[in-house]
Amino acid sequence: MCVAGGRSALVSRTAFLGVLAAATVPLVAGSPAEAADDTAAAAPFPEPRGPLTPGNAAAAQLARNSHLAAASYARVESLLASIGDAGLHAALLDAIRDPQALYASKHPTPNSRLAVRDELARAGFVAADAPVSGIFPPGTEPAALFAVQPFWAAPGSGRGSHHAYPGGLALHESFNASMAQGYASTYDLHYFGGRPVVSLDTVVAAALYHDIMKTVVFGWNIDGTLYDELTIAGTGAHHILSGAEAIVRGHDARFVMTLLSAHAAPSLGDEAKVVAWSRAAAIVAGVDPVDFGLLRRDGSGYALAADPVPLEAFINHLSDHDYVVSIEAMHVVSPRLEQRWSQIGELAFLAPTFDWYRAMLLTRTSALTLYTTLAQYGDAAFESAIVRTEMQLTPLRV
Repeated sequence: MCVAGGRSALVSRTAFLGVLAAATVPLVAGSPAEAADDTAAAAPFPEPRGPLTPGNAAAAQLARNSHLAAASYARVESLLASIGDAGLHAALLDAIRDPQALYASKHPTPNSRLAVRDELARAGFVAADAPVSGIFPPGTEPAALFAVQPFWAAPGSGRGSHHAYPGGLALHESFNASMAQGYASTYDLHYFGGRPVVSLDTVVAAALYHDIMKTVVFGWNIDGTLYDELTIAGTGAHHILSGAEAIVRGHDARFVMTLLSAHAAPSLGDEAKVVAWSRAAAIVAGVDPVDFGLLRRDGSGYALAADPVPLEAFINHLSDHDYVVSIEAMHVVSPRLEQRWSQIGELAFLAPTFDWYRAMLLTRTSALTLYTTLAQYGDAAFESAIVRTEMQLTPLRV
């Protein structure tokens, strides 16, 4: 990076202030990074149902100023519109436009929430002293002072992982659902003579639904970090909680099982993982997994009730693999951004912390876009993309 060797390519605070008033910045031809934020789409962001915490409000402010977040959310709305099943469409539309943890409403008291933690612990899914807040994060309390953060401002994963910036969840989920559409049409073409055998409604909805509780789990702290995520049954809590949310919102067992197959295919020995996640989701939702139709008894244990497992479950698993490259992109890009932040004092006027600076930058130009710029064009183009993106930023006050 030029940062290590000198300051010739850097912009001073005075220069920043001179260009921040400009509505746009000329883009460098041939570099994909700047163009990523130039895809605007008309899809109004739904307003939060109530006041947001200062951290979540700051993230929402960043998302509102991002064409990338707007375009990602517009794609989500378009994918939602493609779902023909009226019940599935209505439930998912409500979950995305008005995020709430309805599963939490089934356990309104501290004692009832502690009982859920203890039942998960007895099943071996969490530690006996696991924080109850990992299952019922801030914002899920009865008469909570603050609303759950909007879907369109939520990150796609935890701190330093894939899509960990405002609008990242919408980008991640719209990508996954688009991949699900592609997989469905490809299976139909190659195996079924082009007949529409795979349920597009199911695979698109499952791809959009399986991370829905990231709005709850990954709230923004005042310093730009994210809430810590509890591990439940060997996977991130958001996965289990999204399954529980689907149960509480009235979806059938077949759809819930499809949703819960995102993190592991229900085959080749990984069925046990999906079984464990199904049991954990049922505990959180307050239902019996066998009576609900999600699992069946298998000797002293459990097995998936669906036998054979529907193809849609495998497609949901296949479609949830953007993280493979997106995590690598974050691991490559983030240290370079942190080095830049630590070596250039002028950046502090843009954001109060490095985490907010990174969030500001990546909600404008994703980590994967910057990674591709670096891989294809090298350090100079990468740094040029960073500087030009910085010039579009408005100082954040939290």
